[in-house]
Amino acid sequence: MIGITEMQFGGMLTTALLALTLAFQLPRRVMKHKVYGKARWLMAGGLALLSAQFLLQYIGGYRQMGVTQAVFWNLLFFIPCSMSINLALLFVQMKGKLSWRRWCFGAILYLIAAAILVGTAIADDIPFEENSKALRTAEYVGSLIFLLMQAHYFMFLYTGYRRMQQAVDEYFDHERKDLLGWMGRSVTMLAIITLFVPFAIFQEGWMLTLFACAFFTIIYYCASCFHSYGISQDTQRVEEAEQSMENDGTEIALSDEDRERIERAAKRWAATGRYLNGNQTLTTVANDMDVQRYMLKAWLQQTKYGKLSNWINKLRIEEAQRLMIANPDWSIDAVAEHCGLSTSSFHRIFRQITGITPAKFPRK
Repeated sequence: MIGITEMQFGGMLTTALLALTLAFQLPRRVMKHKVYGKARWLMAGGLALLSAQFLLQYIGGYRQMGVTQAVFWNLLFFIPCSMSINLALLFVQMKGKLSWRRWCFGAILYLIAAAILVGTAIADDIPFEENSKALRTAEYVGSLIFLLMQAHYFMFLYTGYRRMQQAVDEYFDHERKDLLGWMGRSVTMLAIITLFVPFAIFQEGWMLTLFACAFFTIIYYCASCFHSYGISQDTQRVEEAEQSMENDGTEIALSDEDRERIERAAKRWAATGRYLNGNQTLTTVANDMDVQRYMLKAWLQQTKYGKLSNWINKLRIEEAQRLMIANPDWSIDAVAEHCGLSTSSFHRIFRQITGITPAKFPRK
């Protein structure tokens, strides 16, 4: 069975490699990106702190020395590590426009926690190598401060994630959970694991091992997905969707004349069959229809569809039904490909719109 010492060594190496990758092993275009190029340093800094904590615990053997000694160093490194990772995500969400309050909140809480921990350790008459009730109490306070900091950041991270996901949902022709799903899962898992910190870090044996595995796995998942997000084209796609939301504003009241004009343009566009092309966006559809994007968005919001993906998916499923009746020998995969959808998306959307699966649709 893998012990805590082996886990510390493995964690140290893995987080150090991740930090170095984010800092120095990214494509030049990513390093020069005005937002991600800076956010990566925050993520790399958090990982470097975590790696340093693993190294310190491995060399010093504080976990073998006692729970109190190990938790002391855990908190001194975990708090700034988590703060840096949270700020990296927030930096991406806010496109680099973080207020000084976001920067200072975590830093102030860390200074308070560090002052309590270090001050207690210095003032305590009991040597650090021995278990101290006063230091244990200070560590409980420090863990609660850590919990408070994470709760604060979670509130803003989740709000930012929902805003970004809304922009993506309204801009693309089908659900793009692949673009930001990692962020939603990371924010949620970080919040869940935080709830266990005040209890778990004081444990020993298998419970500590289980918590350490979960904590490290979540941090690794968050950091590796952050890296993948940065080097892919997903950053540009999300920024495009967000820019559309900012430029188009909120709901706009269309005149009857504008509404009729857009409806005629929408019917002409649908008749061309361009909705069968994959990866449509508000911009491409508006350009094809020769209408302004914000007016197309406003028209969709005032119809039963609400957003682009609902409208295009309805057209695609209607075409799929026509195809399956006209060509009963066509496979579901072939129908899905013709309609510009992956097989998995086709199954989900077909059932969502018709109430049945494609396999149960009567072809005669």
